[in-house]
Amino acid sequence: MTMPFDILLVIKYAIAIMILIAIVLAPAWLARQTGKSKQDMILVRLASWIFGWTGIGWLWSLFWSAKK
Repeated sequence: MTMPFDILLVIKYAIAIMILIAIVLAPAWLARQTGKSKQDMILVRLASWIFGWTGIGWLWSLFWSAKK
């Protein structure tokens, strides 16, 4: 009886991980869409990965990627 529950639990966690990865990678994607230079894109990506675990670091890299 627990088989369908286990499958739903795995699907739920897989979706949560995909959403988390999309949120972490959002600043790098936004930097590419706004036409940043290659050096700025690398710095935004590194800042997002290294400091992304803090809310301030992630917001800083998001702001940096969005400004023109």
